[in-house]
Amino acid sequence: MIGSINSRSIAGFPGSAQAFRKGLVFLLAVALTGTEAGSVLAKESQAPDPLVVASQVKKFGVGKAVKVKLTGGEKLTGRIQGIGADTFTVKLSKRGGERTIPYVQVAEVKDPSPLTWMLIGAAVVILIIIVVHHPSL
Repeated sequence: MIGSINSRSIAGFPGSAQAFRKGLVFLLAVALTGTEAGSVLAKESQAPDPLVVASQVKKFGVGKAVKVKLTGGEKLTGRIQGIGADTFTVKLSKRGGERTIPYVQVAEVKDPSPLTWMLIGAAVVILIIIVVHHPSL
């Protein structure tokens, strides 16, 4: 029958459908655990080298939206307005105004776009829906 899945074989590999489902659940658990472990390790690490921060800011360029976490824990969101040798200026989106930030005070600077996490979340949801609606997999 076209479109049917043999319970003894998934994609041509011998094995049970239950083993496939367990493997899928295991992979999802490892992926989610890996993201949490990465964020914990990032929190424990020290502030990055100011030269690395300066390089990241220059890659983003003037006008790029960024999230900045300072070494004291303060978080800022805005657009880069200027880039200097030892500092960069961010036009703050929530508070208004501008803030000049020394590279040595930056713990993290990143793109505020949640696109990557939205795509990962969508992929996980799609996999769960497929497994739930096709128990023979």
